[in-house]
Amino acid sequence: MRNKKIFAGALAAVTALTIAQGAIAVAAEGRFSQYLQKLEEEAEYTKEEALSLALEDAELDEKDVKRSRVELDYDDGALTYDVEFYTDNEEYDYEIDAKSGKILSADREIEKDFRNADSSMEAEVTEDEALKTALEDANLEEKDVEKSRVNLERDDGFLEYSVEFYIGNEEYDYKIDAMTGRILDVDYEIEDDFLDSDIADTGISEKEAEEIALDKVPGATTDDLRMKLERDDGRLIYEGDIRYDGMEYEFEINAENGKIISWESESEWDD
Repeated sequence: MRNKKIFAGALAAVTALTIAQGAIAVAAEGRFSQYLQKLEEEAEYTKEEALSLALEDAELDEKDVKRSRVELDYDDGALTYDVEFYTDNEEYDYEIDAKSGKILSADREIEKDFRNADSSMEAEVTEDEALKTALEDANLEEKDVEKSRVNLERDDGFLEYSVEFYIGNEEYDYKIDAMTGRILDVDYEIEDDFLDSDIADTGISEKEAEEIALDKVPGATTDDLRMKLERDDGRLIYEGDIRYDGMEYEFEINAENGKIISWESESEWDD
């Protein structure tokens, strides 16, 4: 009899706990729904309009898309839409400001399954042709670009060009098939934390930081180097990389005293 009472009491306790947990879950879900509703009310653009902006930028119609997804997100104090859609063999990812409709970042990638790898092949497309292809896709001319870099790489047996160029705080990154000239991947991003070294309070100039980095890679020049000034955990640093003679070097330099904080290197031909 005593055991039955203990069992009944335990069962009642478990039931009460389950009900309480359910009530908490319902309440939390309700608060989250209210939070999402508030975000949607703050957005000047709807999900449908965000998708339309992305499709227009990609020069596609909705009928060309196999599936799509649009989510409202609150990231670093900014209300944005994450837009993702697919065609037969390409994936598109966009980040769009939900209040202004401005495209903050865009990425397009072709699936490698639709290409043929041959490690014995040499590039049919030149570096100049790869850069021209990327600039045309971005609706830019070479005179508009502040700095550019083109590197031939091998990725999983595929020869492709990595093309990078900058305009102010806008960064463009392209992957281009070195055999066909086809654009494989596009990444566009606005650097929100972009700092101008001419007005930032730094101990060493951008030119001095470049010299410190290049001294570590004999033979490399500023054409092989990419660098920007950033604020990291309250301190100013020069962050960048050097690609030279088949190697990639990534570094961070303290902008106050010129000390190299980190330095990493790897072969560009590693699969």
